Amino acid sequence: MASDPDLKTDPTSSNPDKQLRAQAFWSSVRSLSQHLERHPPKRLSKSLVELKGGGSRNLFLVHDGDGQTLVYLNLAHRMPADLAVVGIEPFRIPGVPLAQTSVEEMAACYVEEMRRHQPSGPYLLGGLCGGGVIAFEMASQLVRAGESVEFVALFDAVRPQTPMRPGLLASHRINRLTQALTAARSTERSLVARAWTILGVISRKLVNTLTWEIKRRMTKWWVDARFLLLRKRLARGRPWPKFLPGLSARQIYESADALYVARPLPRASVVLVRARAGVDGVADDTPYLDIYADETLGWRALIEKLNVIDVDGGHSSMLREPFVQSLARALVPFVAGSAPIRAPAAPLEKA
Repeated sequence: MASDPDLKTDPTSSNPDKQLRAQAFWSSVRSLSQHLERHPPKRLSKSLVELKGGGSRNLFLVHDGDGQTLVYLNLAHRMPADLAVVGIEPFRIPGVPLAQTSVEEMAACYVEEMRRHQPSGPYLLGGLCGGGVIAFEMASQLVRAGESVEFVALFDAVRPQTPMRPGLLASHRINRLTQALTAARSTERSLVARAWTILGVISRKLVNTLTWEIKRRMTKWWVDARFLLLRKRLARGRPWPKFLPGLSARQIYESADALYVARPLPRASVVLVRARAGVDGVADDTPYLDIYADETLGWRALIEKLNVIDVDGGHSSMLREPFVQSLARALVPFVAGSAPIRAPAAPLEKA
């Protein structure tokens, strides 16, 4: 999805605290990369990777909207010693990084894979952003099949079709324009030169906005067309055509997300984790609470037992050092001392 230039975070900041937070974040990214080179995660099956070993209890964390599970590695190593943490990766085929075209299909595939590893509940599930939505649907399918779902963690995940804050984009554009005009006024002394500079700033902003909107619509049309083709090819068991550029995991997930209608989830305890503040210069780090109008990101109407907690960091940086410490402290009380795994329930019905 194209990003509006007026919604991007300013990579420079005069706030010393923000600069220190950003430095700590990027240092953690380098440390994580070095750790992965030395200690790659253990693969348990085609879709499951062990992020942390433990006892018989498992916390299953679904890949994010980009198809990644290693984003959970820092969190995994802060979970209780008796709790194994397992990442669920996308089902892939050549040329297709996410080979299901609906959230329901993804959930059904991952539930089947998960039950091979842990045949019965209670289950503990979670995921960041799109992974949270898939984890919610997995919990829904398990509950309908008579299984026990003890815990679902939604890391800054929004219910599909939740409206954004009204005027959000316009507000960001006005702020950007105001900053540009203020800078223009300060650089020119004569009234005529200042007027021409201001006119140039406004003209460039209008051209940039129009260009972005045209590009956004063309990109959406091209993604929609290929997504429709992908659905047809997968339904017929045919490979992706080599002469066509493929879709990214995010493009496939977002297309599926737009079609998903979540149903109420009874009995399961759900924790909505909201990010407090993003890190300057980090992509996709704006907390969803700043973007969407509903303070529960649309989940309250569907969930009987909804707990809402706020943690340090932004949408993606909450899972990185140093912010992941806040997230781990908030989650541990929910996952510590869970009930023992019981006998398997009836097999799941196909979604």
